[in-house]
Amino acid sequence: MDKTIDVSGWPMRALRYALTGCYTFGTLFVLSFFVWRALTALDVAIPYRDGLVWPAVFAVLWAVLTVKCVRVFERADGDWWGPIPREQYLGRFAEAGGLARYSWEKAIDELPDGEDDDRDR
Repeated sequence: MDKTIDVSGWPMRALRYALTGCYTFGTLFVLSFFVWRALTALDVAIPYRDGLVWPAVFAVLWAVLTVKCVRVFERADGDWWGPIPREQYLGRFAEAGGLARYSWEKAIDELPDGEDDDRDR
């Protein structure tokens, strides 16, 4: 028996945040390590605070960068066919779904407009 699992909605959103959070954590950790090493090599004094000041700063930066990256990635999930001219669907973009896109738009163009549709009478 074939079963499918729908992962749209909140599961996909949670997965995006988890993966992006891992990416931003690693990036932020590596960058902070190299900044710390560069500052200590230049004999710049890094203030040491007791408690959770630096971990809290790191956590806030991590959360802000994660949310920012997810929002940028979601905005980029648009219609990537938009900038491609219609006459190129059958050319170099045919293998990337251009044939299906061309057939789909051609079928929509052949639909009646509704004004001269006889079913309304």
